[in-house]
Amino acid sequence: MTTRCKTGRTMPTEQPPCPTLITVAVFPESYLLENLVVRADGSILVTAAVQKELWFVPPATAGTPVEPILLYTFDQFALGILETKPEVFYVSTTNLVTMQESSLYRVDLREWSPGDPVRALCVLEFDKRSGGLNGSCLLGPTSILLADSVSGLIWRVDIGPDVGDPTERVWLKHESMDVDPASTLVPPQPGVNGVHYAARTGYLYYTSTARKLFMRVPVDAGTLDPAGSGVRHWWHDAR
Repeated sequence: MTTRCKTGRTMPTEQPPCPTLITVAVFPESYLLENLVVRADGSILVTAAVQKELWFVPPATAGTPVEPILLYTFDQFALGILETKPEVFYVSTTNLVTMQESSLYRVDLREWSPGDPVRALCVLEFDKRSGGLNGSCLLGPTSILLADSVSGLIWRVDIGPDVGDPTERVWLKHESMDVDPASTLVPPQPGVNGVHYAARTGYLYYTSTARKLFMRVPVDAGTLDPAGSGVRHWWHDAR
């Protein structure tokens, strides 16, 4: 296998190793699995968007799929999920019919065992500027970011010291996050979708489905807000 460098010369490259794919769990037909987080013991929490559900996948054993367990059913579509501290998770939900109702739930599994009931506490209801929450990531010890795929912006939520005392504000809005105005889908093809903050590089990375973009923006290490107007293309699918 060879690759061509910018000078026109070909250079040999190694064949990438062939990965081994193993079925971990099988969900019911037509399920839309949206986001997941891996717990310290190797088990997985998965949101099922259209079904409005949160699922638990036990640690997989070699060669044998495990049986997923339904933990909770929300009132709205279940989308983003992240872990803020060990065994404390936040799930974002949205009403994708009205596209004007979004909530944030806290799921505490610190004293939970498989088979026990799970309590999801709604800690925040967003105002009508929120059109459709999607991916989420941890920005700081008590701060998270949530992509709003319909409104074309990223929210910042500061959790605060008390369980039910978070505050939200728009962290960044940029044209690269907008939906596709020509889309005939309902809801429309999403704009900003996945988000990830890399503290090592000091950048927030995000994808925009409608615009076919992979973007990044520098983050101020002190305030954890965007640093200036430095939104840049990281990769662009121009097809």
